[in-house]
Amino acid sequence: MNSYRDLEIWKDSIKLIKKIYKIVNILPKTEEYNLKLQLKRAVTSIALNIAEGKARKSKKEFVNFLTIAFGSLTEVGAILDICIELNYINDDINLKQNIEILSKRINKLRGFLR
Repeated sequence: MNSYRDLEIWKDSIKLIKKIYKIVNILPKTEEYNLKLQLKRAVTSIALNIAEGKARKSKKEFVNFLTIAFGSLTEVGAILDICIELNYINDDINLKQNIEILSKRINKLRGFLR
């Protein structure tokens, strides 16, 4: 496994980005600089931190970047909860399952690297 592109968690994060960007498009225009922007930043942060962490020299640094990616994933989940509460989107069980699976995979890799 030489590249971040080989990591299943990175591939999963890209799938999540695609799903979130579709959701962002249905949010109201009034959320352009609030929820939309924050959701896009948080979801892309997951993939970017996985990639950057994989490029680091030590396992300890990689674990740190995975921790940041996990935090961004949690942020995505929280923003989606807010969107549901504001009735901007429907409660999507499949999306929540995707987030939960990615969460478990990130934690599993962090544990393995420690």
